[in-house]
Amino acid sequence: MSTTHPDYLFQSLPSHYFYQFMCHRFKVRFGKPEKGSITVDIKSMEQQLLFIASSIPYNSFFELVDALIVLINGYSQTIVRWNTEPIEYEFNLSRNNDEITLEVVRFPDSRRIQSQGEVVFRINDSYELIVLPFWRALRQMEFCDNFEEQWGRTWPKREMTLLNKLIKGFRRCTNEA
Repeated sequence: MSTTHPDYLFQSLPSHYFYQFMCHRFKVRFGKPEKGSITVDIKSMEQQLLFIASSIPYNSFFELVDALIVLINGYSQTIVRWNTEPIEYEFNLSRNNDEITLEVVRFPDSRRIQSQGEVVFRINDSYELIVLPFWRALRQMEFCDNFEEQWGRTWPKREMTLLNKLIKGFRRCTNEA
């Protein structure tokens, strides 16, 4: 049985396949909200984290939209909290120039004692390959039927409008470069 080197596989495929592969190195997906809970699914090529988050006590979607806005505006670090009753997840997003690191820490309870936290997902990649998958997943949630009724919290409309403008400006700048 012959083995083929992965670089050879990419060279033999049309360029749009490679681009598609590169764009899907990191994926974010939210399930449909139901009775105050939602599935959160993040994947990279090496790892996956899947959990069902509660809408209480944190306004996680607001925190996520705000975190992306903060990163785009040049701040170096931000946190998004998700509660799964009793386990809590903390999405630590940090920026170093054009690189973004997402580190997800799982805590056994809401006290979130740092010494009890366990890193369960970590990815470091370009700004575009981390921020855009979150934005795309949020855009899908933006048009989810009965979101506010099922999630139990209002959708961050004003913040999402700002994020959309920032993303469009960012994409326009990268396309011109």
